[in-house]
Amino acid sequence: METSLNEYLKANEPGPFRAVPHYFRSGDYLTYFLSDSVCYAKRLDDVVTLYLEPGTDRLVGCKVKGVKQILRSAGDFGIDLDGGKQVRLGLFFFVGAAPDRADREPKMKWYDLLKELSAVEFDSSQFALCG
Repeated sequence: METSLNEYLKANEPGPFRAVPHYFRSGDYLTYFLSDSVCYAKRLDDVVTLYLEPGTDRLVGCKVKGVKQILRSAGDFGIDLDGGKQVRLGLFFFVGAAPDRADREPKMKWYDLLKELSAVEFDSSQFALCG
């Protein structure tokens, strides 16, 4: 017998929120949320999207696109990633923060917020966990 979504959710209640980076192989992106607060998306650049709390613009989380390409490029340029096992989010923010155009200057304040997340590490061998 097939289980309905409601039955499944009743039998498999979610646990408490945990701030953990999640990689989605199908879209080659990762997300990291500091809390489960209501938020809206603000695209910062081609790589990083911020999730901000409405009304306060408090940083709730972020999304990084092109994860595999960034890791591949880092290795091609001799940036040692400890075999790719533990990767810091700061690497991805650095790619977006490189101010190569004057129109990016107003956005630099957002990168200052992301500095707080730069030391967050994730195990790249877990990439396939989120589909």
